[in-house]
Amino acid sequence: MPADSLDIPCFVPSRLDGRALEVLITVSSAPSAAARGRAVVYVHPYPPLGGQFRNNVVHELRSRLDRCAAVSVALNLRGAGSSEGKTSWTGLAEHEDLCSVLDMLRSRSLQLHSRHHSPADRRLLLLRMQARGHLPQDADVDRLDSVPLPSVSHTLLCGYSYGSVIAASVCAADYASLGVDYAYISFPYSVLWVLVMHKRSWYLGRIAATVADAAVAFAGRQALHPDATAAATHIPRTIFISGTSDTFTSLSAYNKWWEQIQARSILALQAVQPPVAPDAAIHAAEKALTLVRVQNADHAWLRRECEISDAIEAWWWQ
Repeated sequence: MPADSLDIPCFVPSRLDGRALEVLITVSSAPSAAARGRAVVYVHPYPPLGGQFRNNVVHELRSRLDRCAAVSVALNLRGAGSSEGKTSWTGLAEHEDLCSVLDMLRSRSLQLHSRHHSPADRRLLLLRMQARGHLPQDADVDRLDSVPLPSVSHTLLCGYSYGSVIAASVCAADYASLGVDYAYISFPYSVLWVLVMHKRSWYLGRIAATVADAAVAFAGRQALHPDATAAATHIPRTIFISGTSDTFTSLSAYNKWWEQIQARSILALQAVQPPVAPDAAIHAAEKALTLVRVQNADHAWLRRECEISDAIEAWWWQ
């Protein structure tokens, strides 16, 4: 945690069934201009295999990326860490868990789980936040029924292994005000059917559609505003970061899949009227999808974690 930030370990209810989800929220006391309005949400590997937010990759990402965000949330999905419930067969219950966190960011309101936190706990947290400058000194904490969070306009869903699958389930258009981007670390492509059963094609289709729609949107923005460096409407970007020696998915399998995603984007761009120039189409497709292959890194990333952070920092804050 950065020195000028406040960690809030707590439990929040899942919007699916009210089960308590363990989260660790970090709020910056004085975010830089680049960090203001930015949020990062971390989603961990497969719980039945020990996945949770106390993980080497998630820990490294938090230590680096939290410095560049106004607020971050590390979430333990159902069945992970101290969260209630069990891992589902399809990932759809976990989708609802993740959306519970995004709902919280969108509403700028942290709702503490009533079975784990008393009104006195909430009051104490509000007083801590007030003392650290997160609340106005004249705010009456006794009149607040939730914990306010910073305003967010740009959000990175940062999923590792199984966590990247759950991150992919979120439709960016459903959270347009949060400006969602996607970082997929070691996406478990070749074993996806084991993790989500018959929903495999749904997840892969959502990723491909998100990238293709973003490529078309980038091409349209370039055509309408060729000199603009930024625009009000957010277009979701996607980055894949994988090791060339991944334990579960070979590099050739990754490359074949990524080529399919890129081909769908090119087909979508070719269908645009008026036609998109070939150079503009390539630029738009590259803007929508970034691929990072880390030489000789495997699925666990032991002693290689910083290379993930380097890639995300260079991409998301460019």
